[in-house]
Amino acid sequence: MLGNLLEYGERDKEIDTALLSMIILVITLIFIFTSGVLIENQTVENIVSSEYISDFNLAIFRTTCAIICFFTLAWIVLDPKGAPDFPLYFKERKVLPRHRKGLTRLAAYTMWHFGLIGINFLVSATASWMTILGIIVPKWILIISPILFFTSFTSAILVTCVVSFHIIGDAMSRRQNIDHLFYWYEIVMHNFNVIILAIALVINNIEVDWKYFAFPIIFGIMYVIWARIYAIIEGVYIYDFMDPRLNGAPIIYSFLLILQTIFFGIVAFLDWLVVWNIGLGIVVISIGTYSIVTVINPSSRI
Repeated sequence: MLGNLLEYGERDKEIDTALLSMIILVITLIFIFTSGVLIENQTVENIVSSEYISDFNLAIFRTTCAIICFFTLAWIVLDPKGAPDFPLYFKERKVLPRHRKGLTRLAAYTMWHFGLIGINFLVSATASWMTILGIIVPKWILIISPILFFTSFTSAILVTCVVSFHIIGDAMSRRQNIDHLFYWYEIVMHNFNVIILAIALVINNIEVDWKYFAFPIIFGIMYVIWARIYAIIEGVYIYDFMDPRLNGAPIIYSFLLILQTIFFGIVAFLDWLVVWNIGLGIVVISIGTYSIVTVINPSSRI
């Protein structure tokens, strides 16, 4: 069944996929602007304090994480060696090797979500330092900070799971070299992402609101739109399963958005669990994180 979904039929499904994406986008935006989720519902203490570490140490942690994120992305852009990948060429409808350098390397969803994580920590670190310095934290930070955090964590779980449970195995089945998926910065973006966000979930006082589920969906659709633009500009889809012309494109897109919602639910549950029982929460988060990360190249074991 999956093989059929990833094949091309007599009629391309691009229009169907675009209509589905736009309908979901419009419905989600209507929900966001009518649900009250953009109204301030977090206190300054929720955003800048922790029950387990000092405000200063929390600020240091957030600042360090933001630096790691932006340093990693800068390294990727400035690395003169570049890196190989295996995108789907739009006209040829084939997965072929290429070599990327410079800004085009930031086109992948992996880089998008890691940039979002960096922005999340930058905004929350700014709030922490403002409080420490006696500066009033503006309301927009109180509104956007939890949205950024829960969207980042949801997207991070999606990235880690897709890489660990699909991309690596799919590449190996095609006998592609996967060494590039285990460069240091790839390991950081595919594994360290969920680790630092898991730590943040434990030490943060940010409260989850079920209405935040809409923002990972918006982020996902934004990337869908970007992927189509990138295919026009560069002639490739970085992820072959994101070609909207595929037989199963509407199903695949819907499945990914459903996954985003499920992963948001998992993050919300973990947040509740940590509040209810910190010890049990840490154990469950640790086991869950360990079960989805892939740090060692599996092809090296063969």
